[in-house]
Amino acid sequence: MNLRSSYLILLVCLCAFTPLAIHGQTSLIILDEQFKPIEAATVLSESGMSGVSDTEGRLSLGIEAAELLTIQHVNFQTKQVLGKPNQTQKVILEANVKNLNEVVVEGFTDNEKLSKTAGGIARLEPKDLNRFDNFSLVSAVNTVPGVRFEERAGASYRISIRGSSIRSPFGVRNVKVYWNGIPFTEPGGNTFLNLLDLANVGNMEIIKGPAASAYGAGNGGVIKLQSTNLSQLSNATEVGLTAGSFGSFRSSVKSNWLGEKTSITGKYAFQTSDGYRDHNAMQRHVAEVDLLHFANERKTYSASILYSDLFYEIPGGLNPTQLAENRRQARPGSEAFNASIDHQYFIIRGGQEYEFSENFRSDVNAYFYNRNFENPFNLDYKRDQENSVGFRIQLENDFSFLGRKSSVTYGNEFQVAYFDGSNFGNVAGEADTIRFRDELTNKLSFWFADVKLNLTESLKLTVGASLNHIDYDINRVEDKINNSPGQFKKEFDRVFSPRVALSKTWAENFSTHLSVSHGYSPPTTTEVRTNEGSINTALQPEIGINYELNIRGAAVNRRLSYDVALFMFNLDESITTGTDGNGVVLFQNSGQIDQKGLEAALQWNWLTQPSASFTSFNSRLAYTHHDFEFKEYVDRGDDLSGNALTGTAPNVLSLMTDFSLRSCFYANLTYQYSDEIPLNDENTVYSEAYQVLHTRIGYQRGTPKTDYEFFVGVNNLFNKQYSLGNDLNAFGQRYFQPAPERSFYVGLNLKFKH
Repeated sequence: MNLRSSYLILLVCLCAFTPLAIHGQTSLIILDEQFKPIEAATVLSESGMSGVSDTEGRLSLGIEAAELLTIQHVNFQTKQVLGKPNQTQKVILEANVKNLNEVVVEGFTDNEKLSKTAGGIARLEPKDLNRFDNFSLVSAVNTVPGVRFEERAGASYRISIRGSSIRSPFGVRNVKVYWNGIPFTEPGGNTFLNLLDLANVGNMEIIKGPAASAYGAGNGGVIKLQSTNLSQLSNATEVGLTAGSFGSFRSSVKSNWLGEKTSITGKYAFQTSDGYRDHNAMQRHVAEVDLLHFANERKTYSASILYSDLFYEIPGGLNPTQLAENRRQARPGSEAFNASIDHQYFIIRGGQEYEFSENFRSDVNAYFYNRNFENPFNLDYKRDQENSVGFRIQLENDFSFLGRKSSVTYGNEFQVAYFDGSNFGNVAGEADTIRFRDELTNKLSFWFADVKLNLTESLKLTVGASLNHIDYDINRVEDKINNSPGQFKKEFDRVFSPRVALSKTWAENFSTHLSVSHGYSPPTTTEVRTNEGSINTALQPEIGINYELNIRGAAVNRRLSYDVALFMFNLDESITTGTDGNGVVLFQNSGQIDQKGLEAALQWNWLTQPSASFTSFNSRLAYTHHDFEFKEYVDRGDDLSGNALTGTAPNVLSLMTDFSLRSCFYANLTYQYSDEIPLNDENTVYSEAYQVLHTRIGYQRGTPKTDYEFFVGVNNLFNKQYSLGNDLNAFGQRYFQPAPERSFYVGLNLKFKH
């Protein structure tokens, strides 16, 4: 039995034997999603008993047998739980968010409503993540203005936040990703987001643009993932099945037991697909265990274990002739060379939150991960093995400033990875003679501080900064190409990245925010150490300054809410891609890029209260206008200054309408439009503009012990032909990665309440 099988069997067993119930005192503890007590929540039993929670969120009811309890609070969604005598039960309530401004975000180390937070920030809740086909996060993330989530082929992802995809010929770069409070982005700058299933994401928060003052290097932005949403899953087991076109199938099981002191969550998900194109099958197993222990009112311990085993085939990009002949074919040679990725990943994390006093708190997380990566490709065969450890320490002090409560958040983040990578020749899909092998040690560390000053009741000033240090030690152990093994060190200068933001609330439903932030993004190890064997030590970090104005508010009796961002980002030493004669992707600094844009999110609630037919009915609009261009860029003697930034659509629009009927039926409709996109720096090749429509309808009903949902859906209803993830500056004009045409899916979700 190999190591990956042992990991998987261990975690599946832990998931399977997650306890479902435990006995305790007869009481309820009612908390919000940050585990803060909810005072004045009303609880009503079927037998007519009632109670109100105290300042600690506690109450007791004298029920003698199991019965349904209804919990209500004006600021939270009503929830029903099965109350049992002689037990103490924690209940997590979900905030009753009626418009965009009421969403609570962490942002730059805050936990504030969006209306009080400066910067381009969006949050996706479970209802946003689960309104599509459940196979991936792609469609849900593409409803956020300024963000483009591309799927070049099944399980092959790329994320662009405000034009950052120019550095990502494959994978996710220039975007920092956190999962359960720890960096999921490796210290070498790469993020393997396709290792995660939808079951591993309970909610998602996206910071658009530089966030170095709190989260270190990365001009694109930050994505923060929380794996479990206890307001949805507490004391319940959820089972999901989804099947769709092109042999797609996904099954998942999630189970949680939440007691007075402890929460245990186990998850397992399996997904497989034959793929829309030839040579594009995928299969993924993911198992996860999450633990929470509330030691006392001030101290909470947490831990997570995740194992992911992912395999997918790579069909490759097509040129215009191949696309016209057969858009479902693979690039010639992909199947013969077994172009694919086989990736195993194991991570374990532990954390502690401790409240030393009313004014001093800490949040500490540490992790270890191991991953094994095998990638036969048309040009070579890669084998990588990596181990990494790291931690993030965050401290928060409250203090009085001008007689008002203010705070400072500060801390340190550190990561080190030990990487062993070998490149071989590829003969009929098998590794041949070694070409070169490197041993790398990648270190990343930064100190950060963020001071929030409440100058008046309606005016807040935030000043933050970080000091970043990154270095790569590369030991070329074997080199059969140039016969020149040696030691290389790429140490980047320490960079100070400040941020200043001013937030003003003008009225209850209107606020404005100004911010200026410094961005810093060093090249990744994949950009320094390229596939053809060279080590590009001359590559320099991207550095820029972002100026941003945010306007947020609500109108028309709060039916309309809006979040508008205007920004200008001036980027120096931008990193762009190119290819050599063999089609190997190379990287270079290309001067300056000017990025100006407008991003708007609007929500309209058709109902202020449930009607005779509808329980909910709302529409949302997400609009992106990006005017990005190379300001100064000379490539091999060609002056490309003034050209549009490669890989960025000038205008993108998403329109969503959701409604639920009293008859328990619901519908989600999503329309998406994208302008044409320049596919090379010369702006001589563009992808065509496209528009697609996705639909999902379902029936959802609950009982005191079981909730069940049946749904069907259609992606790309009008059968449009388009690419969702083009290859930029591709050799041989292999720009196009065709997206699926019309596809169907059907699913069933069951929720058993303990």
